[in-house]
Amino acid sequence: MIHVNASKLKGTNGVLRLFDVEGRVVYERKMEVIAGGYFTGEIAMNGIAAGVYIVSLSTEKEKVQGKVLKL
Repeated sequence: MIHVNASKLKGTNGVLRLFDVEGRVVYERKMEVIAGGYFTGEIAMNGIAAGVYIVSLSTEKEKVQGKVLKL
């Protein structure tokens, strides 16, 4: 399980995605940014192969990304 937290996001609605190293979406869900630009969520990693992944939070106004390593 990975926990995704962000603050000071611009926008109100968006999408949380997890991409593999080849750019394929392996997880996706719509998200809502709460007052103050905060978002918190979880991605269950069971059933997802070991490797490096990109976590992406995209709203109608910006995109934030980070890397995750699953052992």
